[in-house]
Amino acid sequence: MGADIGWADFELLERIREAGTLSGATRALGVDQTTASRRLAALERRVGGALFARVDGRLVPAPSLAAVAERLRAMAELASVSAAVLQDAAIELRANVRVTSVGFVLARGLAPALAALAREHPGVCVEFVAEDRALSFERREADIALRLGPSAEDSTRVRKLGEIAFRLCRPASVAADSARDLPVVHYGDELDETPEMQALRATRPQARVAFRSNRLDVLIEAALALEAEIMLPEPIVRGDPRFALVAEPDAAVAARPLYLMIHPDRVATPSVAVVAAWAGTSLQRWSRA
Repeated sequence: MGADIGWADFELLERIREAGTLSGATRALGVDQTTASRRLAALERRVGGALFARVDGRLVPAPSLAAVAERLRAMAELASVSAAVLQDAAIELRANVRVTSVGFVLARGLAPALAALAREHPGVCVEFVAEDRALSFERREADIALRLGPSAEDSTRVRKLGEIAFRLCRPASVAADSARDLPVVHYGDELDETPEMQALRATRPQARVAFRSNRLDVLIEAALALEAEIMLPEPIVRGDPRFALVAEPDAAVAARPLYLMIHPDRVATPSVAVVAAWAGTSLQRWSRA
């Protein structure tokens, strides 16, 4: 694209890409459709080719535009925020941000903190994707990832938030001085070598494994139903009266590092930066509470 393309052009292209129609883009921009059509035509003349194709009544980015879609979104947001600052107006971000992690981090660590984000930035819509596998940044499956381990993707922006401690627990309904041996619930084979499972096996080498799952929320319900011991993150134990810490001196303890990772193409995008800052602060408070 030519050097004479300005911030307003980036915002126009992003709004058309988002809406799929000129009419939708004009509503977002607050201009009439004739003006938007004229601006788009002039822009296409400057770059020397069509930027959109009409497919089933919608405007779809041409390959050249689709290739820079993520950067376009970032520049459009920066343009909008910069204009608000210059006009001394309230900054309102409007965007969707996709966050992935294991289910318990999203459900217990982040979901309860959503109200604070919504108060500050009501236009930002956060999408949670709970996955045991690590979604790929290279395939654009997520904007932000919160992982209990380092990333193999070198281009990813990584920040360590701290550690989540895991402790051996049993249902609170089971007497602490119970003479009978309790079974344990355990992750499946894919997560068998995590620090918490290694600690569980070291502490309970002869325990009967009564149930397996790679979902911690499922393991929690199974432990209650089976009156079994379970390795739980400390923040969950503190907030769930259904469980009690095993008080034995050699009871299993483990820790997992928690990393916040941002897609390299989205680091400068205001909405992603806002959500990343909120997620980092929220999880640090949760893990230390």
